[in-house]
Amino acid sequence: MRRLTTNAATKAVTSQRSFNAHLDYKRMRARVVEMTENMRNRNLKGAETAPTTVADLYDRRNALDHSASNLRKDRNLLSSEMARLAKQKDTALLAEMKGKALALKSEISAHEAEITSLDAQLFEEARHLPNDTCPTVPIGPEDKAEVLDIVGTQPAAQEGLAPDQFKSHVDLCTLHSIADFTRASKVSGSGFYFLKNFGALMELALSRYAIDTCIQEHGFTPICPPDVIRHEVLEACGFSPRANVQDPQTYFLSTHLDADHLKAGYDPLRLCLAATAEFPLAAMHAGEVFKPSELPVKYVGLGRAFRAEGLAGGVNRGLYRVHQFSKVEMFGIVAGGEGGLERSLNMMEEFKDIQKSLFEGLEICFRILNMPTEELGAPAYKKYDMEAWMPGRNSWGEISSTSNCTDYQSRRLNIRNFSSGGQTQASKSTDNTGSHSKNLDYVHTVNGTAAAIPRLIIALVETHQKANGDIHIPERLRPYILGGRVDTIKAGESFGEMMARLKK
Repeated sequence: MRRLTTNAATKAVTSQRSFNAHLDYKRMRARVVEMTENMRNRNLKGAETAPTTVADLYDRRNALDHSASNLRKDRNLLSSEMARLAKQKDTALLAEMKGKALALKSEISAHEAEITSLDAQLFEEARHLPNDTCPTVPIGPEDKAEVLDIVGTQPAAQEGLAPDQFKSHVDLCTLHSIADFTRASKVSGSGFYFLKNFGALMELALSRYAIDTCIQEHGFTPICPPDVIRHEVLEACGFSPRANVQDPQTYFLSTHLDADHLKAGYDPLRLCLAATAEFPLAAMHAGEVFKPSELPVKYVGLGRAFRAEGLAGGVNRGLYRVHQFSKVEMFGIVAGGEGGLERSLNMMEEFKDIQKSLFEGLEICFRILNMPTEELGAPAYKKYDMEAWMPGRNSWGEISSTSNCTDYQSRRLNIRNFSSGGQTQASKSTDNTGSHSKNLDYVHTVNGTAAAIPRLIIALVETHQKANGDIHIPERLRPYILGGRVDTIKAGESFGEMMARLKK
């Protein structure tokens, strides 16, 4: 693959950014009605005004650009006439022409400055519009989710226990010294935890189980991405708070408390902690072009996820909703252009099947949902969620999702591919209206969670608990825990006692 340089028009719009975004303004302009309906279905603010605002800005920008182009033609004709007069030494008429040339130069500069301003406004408005929605997505709120499959049976039916007899993961973590929430609150505040003993081993085991499955059985490339990213990476991947609007879900970093810097306003290059490995994996190829032979790409990344915004209440206690956790993420790139949607939908199905296989191996009960419009993030064309039955909570709890983002992220990150047979030198785009280079298409991206560690620990310990407090370790996970020598976490036996027993 190779990197392409940015064009002048986009440099003006994104002078504070490192990515050269190419939003398809022309298509947005032609689909105002459809975009309005799409935003209504997603229950998004601005449905009645945002698409129209983008269309109006696009029309104003193009009209002004057309006018500037005509002025440049007039300037060129005037320059030719001035050259002719200079040869004839007609100083009086030449002086008059110079005055007109200066006036034209000033008018052109004013047009260009306004175009630059309109480009910035157009990008700021258009980047908040959501992706299209797949026709098979249910319309409405969360309760409209379509249940595609339920895998396994709820433990209550297996064990013959009443729902109120199952211990919560918080109680089980205390019983087996798997996690310590109290001491973590002294160190970091609420929403954090220490994983200890089998808790620490479970995190390592689940990570390796998911990664090894992706690598050995499905051809993924393993990646350990940075957890620190620029805020514009987060934006480009679909989380787009407006400029100068507080972002409550993100942890920002600062090497020192500089009051002037903090007062300077929004900075897209400001560093923050990634909420998912999806973000750095997506941005890894920003500004690059893939050859057909290099696609598809499938990465499996292990990273820490940081979520600043939390929810209070008993339902979110313990490991269920935390500010920091380990997560194994699948990320895929397929060729865009003709057939691109079919390719990305196929990869999405592949990711869903991998997730199903992983969770079946953990011997938990889970269901697969086709999520409705109001549950889709801005970049998602379609999304599947998987929810495990958590008997200690007596409810379903999300353990993974997979989303097809089509070209939503790639346009913002400027990731393209040569179309089939189009590996010739591409001609560069000459405007900022969403068009792109000849023989180049924007790739499609797909992401999916292979293992969100805390949620899986909840599902595992609550599902596999016994009446005496023991916790069964699923067979597929055992090779990753002390070399397969432990099949049960025994109640009443400390980690040290267990290790001493194994050494005998």
